[in-house]
Amino acid sequence: MSTAARRHGPVVWSIGLILAAVSCGPGPGPEFRPVLDIDFPEPDAVDAVILLIGDAGEAEANTSPILQRLRSDVEYWSESVPADSAVTVLFLGANVYPVGIRNRSHPQFETDSTRLWSQIDVVTGPAARARGTRGLYMAGNHDWGNMPGQGGVARLRNEQEQIDMARAQGLAVWLMPEAGDPGPAVVDLEDRVRLLLMDTHWFLQERSGSARAEFFGDLREGLDGAGDRHVILAAHHPYESAGPHGSLAPGAQAFGLLYLMKKSGTLVQDLNSPIYSDLLAQLQSSFRIAERRPLIFAAGHDHSLQVLDPPTEDGPETVLVSGAGSKLTDLAVSDQLRYAAARPGYMTLVFRNNEAVDLFITAADSTSVECPSDPEEERLACLNERAAAMELVYSERLVPEGGAPVGEDPGVRDTGAGRSGRDPLPPRR
Repeated sequence: MSTAARRHGPVVWSIGLILAAVSCGPGPGPEFRPVLDIDFPEPDAVDAVILLIGDAGEAEANTSPILQRLRSDVEYWSESVPADSAVTVLFLGANVYPVGIRNRSHPQFETDSTRLWSQIDVVTGPAARARGTRGLYMAGNHDWGNMPGQGGVARLRNEQEQIDMARAQGLAVWLMPEAGDPGPAVVDLEDRVRLLLMDTHWFLQERSGSARAEFFGDLREGLDGAGDRHVILAAHHPYESAGPHGSLAPGAQAFGLLYLMKKSGTLVQDLNSPIYSDLLAQLQSSFRIAERRPLIFAAGHDHSLQVLDPPTEDGPETVLVSGAGSKLTDLAVSDQLRYAAARPGYMTLVFRNNEAVDLFITAADSTSVECPSDPEEERLACLNERAAAMELVYSERLVPEGGAPVGEDPGVRDTGAGRSGRDPLPPRR
């Protein structure tokens, strides 16, 4: 054994033990049968539609049935809902695996950019273009290249450059918040809903107290300024999750390894890391003093589809995890789950003109994440067959008919973009 091996052997063995303990759980998780309480409405009964998909960073348009089916649904809603700019697609981070978009000189730049443009393609259909359908792309830890500081911001700027290029071609697409800005970016969809979009990876770094205080001050301002609109908070990292980032195998705690991993920063992306716990505590504090409880906290990060009750009564009314755009991970059993599936897919929020708000989940079979790239005939047949086979597996009414009264002051704005001097979102036509 070499001197280096003897010197580092115990450390390597310890890390291996940690990783082995973590990889043991959670298991396949709970099984939920399809629950279809609500039918899709007729389009003329709809004011707005928001589609949620996260962690699509390994999907490519020519081999992903999920992206093909999502694009088809976007076209349907864009063409059918009476109002222009009524459809929004939220990409909840991890848009480019494994480490964001590298510089143009890097040999993997073409692969990186292809993965992002595969998601931009979702809003390029003729109806989506004609009706002003929006694609809003949020940053996750992979988009930062899993790096802190300026190195991570540089990766985000590469992603933003590509999205800005798409907008220059006439597409209504934005990176929100902007690269290096934690947000929250504020998007008001007329008088029905306010989106607060946050870059939580920005927070999961060594930030000054004043920078964090400004972040939460802006968040409370965004909450209080919503008026009678329903508030949806969206980020890459979830508020709660029954996936691997939300809980660890009991063995890790039994050996005291969880503590070591927390202290070392290994688990900074998990809900029970100290810095993540601080983020959640400050979010809860903001919700407690806000004038209105958020309707939804939506995120990705864990590669599954989950509908959860919040861990405390002062949290959002519903927690959504929609991170099954291109990868799958297991689920643990939790009594907070209303529905969960380790299946590829996405979620749809429908805001009816009778003030009801409905949630729908569309999912594929777990084997349908990707089609073979060739031969061409086999690829096309696989795409069409698997996209068509995706099914509605869950629906729920989140707000009843005649819900909270709508507010005044219609319009759309992006306060994050406004602070940095960039062009705001266009108003609805």
